Amino acid sequence: MYTVTVSSRGQVVIPVEVRKRMNIKEGDLLSVKEEGERIILKPVRKRSVLKGVAEKTAGLLSDMEMSGREYVEMLREGSGRRLDELEGGC
Repeated sequence: MYTVTVSSRGQVVIPVEVRKRMNIKEGDLLSVKEEGERIILKPVRKRSVLKGVAEKTAGLLSDMEMSGREYVEMLREGSGRRLDELEGGC
């Protein structure tokens, strides 16, 4: 357990060991929740991957005649064949 001091502006410093373990970086958001006499700080995980790749590709497979899972399996099977060809197998 750590002890921190509240500044005149209501700020506290999260100990470096905790920041490293929780992967909290400068500019990250934390949610604040009160539970009785406890204050709980919880990192708000950024959804940068979702906003990036997933958001840009959302609905891409919606007009296909196979499910996304079937499509991924087909790609996986195809990549195995290509790998065999590259390694000299047939």
